Amino acid sequence: MPTPPKLLLITDTPLPSDLDRTIARALTGGIFDLLIRDKGTSDAHLEPLARSLRTILHAAGGRLLLHERPEMALRIDADGLHLSEHGMETAQARRLLGTNRLLGRSCHSVACAQKHLLAGGDYVTLSPVFVTLSHPDATPLGLERFATMRDAIPGPVLALGGIEGENAHAVWQAGASGIALIRGVFQAQDPADAVRKLLIMGQSCASIAP
Repeated sequence: MPTPPKLLLITDTPLPSDLDRTIARALTGGIFDLLIRDKGTSDAHLEPLARSLRTILHAAGGRLLLHERPEMALRIDADGLHLSEHGMETAQARRLLGTNRLLGRSCHSVACAQKHLLAGGDYVTLSPVFVTLSHPDATPLGLERFATMRDAIPGPVLALGGIEGENAHAVWQAGASGIALIRGVFQAQDPADAVRKLLIMGQSCASIAP
């Protein structure tokens, strides 16, 4: 079984024209996984970029995941697929992907997370932890509720939503198995430094965990 992400970067919409260069720079700060999420771009336009990013990530030890594009994931030999909360059934996606690719799902409830993981998923994102520009109308979970929900989920849980350098340490301490974020890296003044600090925080919290 593949190892769930520790740090998952998610692309914003629309995809920036210099995404490949940004990813290459960010990777100098440490190894992470990248999830390409862009619902408005056709496969024909997205596939060449996805192939290029896969090459860049693999050269550094990272992995490429696609959002809701199982056929493309197979065509380009992506490292995984991430499903929306009400997207393709986990069992169906697992049959398509096989056992060597990551399979994640966006969840906003314990029930969603439990169902996905018990059906063969590798990880879930639980969101939003904090107020986020991606979904400004969503009510944030907050750290206490996130920790409570995380304890009821039998598998890896990535915290998502409004996470950046200033609050990431608290999220790790709340029990997150990993962190997923967009602007905390892509809008950082130095993406490589942002990645480096997030990974150090995760390692620090893992070393003091009971």
